[in-house]
Amino acid sequence: MQITTNPQTMKQSTRSFPLFIICVILIFGIQSYTAAQSKKEVQFSLDTLIKSNQSLQEDYKTMKEAWKKQNSFFEHVKSTLFDASEINTAIEDGISKFDEINKLSKGELDKLNSESKLIKDSLIKITDRANVLESQNKAYNQILLSALSAASFPKSAKDFVGTWDLFLNPVQLSGEPFESGIIGFNTFTANDSLNLHNVYKIEFTEDELATIYFNGGEIQKSFYSVKDFSDNEPYIIKFSKNDDFKLTMLVSPVASGLMVSYELPLKSDKVYYYYGLMKK
Repeated sequence: MQITTNPQTMKQSTRSFPLFIICVILIFGIQSYTAAQSKKEVQFSLDTLIKSNQSLQEDYKTMKEAWKKQNSFFEHVKSTLFDASEINTAIEDGISKFDEINKLSKGELDKLNSESKLIKDSLIKITDRANVLESQNKAYNQILLSALSAASFPKSAKDFVGTWDLFLNPVQLSGEPFESGIIGFNTFTANDSLNLHNVYKIEFTEDELATIYFNGGEIQKSFYSVKDFSDNEPYIIKFSKNDDFKLTMLVSPVASGLMVSYELPLKSDKVYYYYGLMKK
């Protein structure tokens, strides 16, 4: 039996063989590359999962520590702020209770701050008043020391025209006639009501009008008249403004100048006067 080979067929087969080899190599390369890529992706996913697990474990530890601190703080709050009957209160209920306590505390704090402001304002006013009194006392002492050498003696009622400064202290009469006495020439304690009536300056005008200045801040305008003027005997100056204001001042010429006194219009069973020097 004889086998006949077709040269044309052999030539076609020889051409197809290299193409087949190339396709096989390409398929094998693609599979290898795909396998390598899949392995990297799997490894990357595993690494990501490991890192996520570690992060979750760290977060859990952090949350656990935070919970311990919160629980410890809550136990402290319960023991210090809650009643004995509420010592076993759950945290959820305790938070609302604590918020309520916090609101009450804030309200009390706001109230305390408001009262502190009132006290501060009062202290400022008292300090200002004390400074004014201190200045007046210094001026009083300085003028009083020079009073003997610079006394003012009017020669007639018209000589009162001008501005006069008064340096007075409160005194009190005690007892009945022939068994009475004068109590103190120094400032009384707790004498705010007395101080309101302390005259420290009078301005006399020619038309028999006077402006009277009180330590309490009041300024009173009134008419005045000098009764029974004398340069060596006591006499009276009367101040009046209808029925709204009346004041009678006794004036006594002495070696140091004019000593004046007047009774305070207080509703009291005790009799108080202001007494001291009047100087122009």
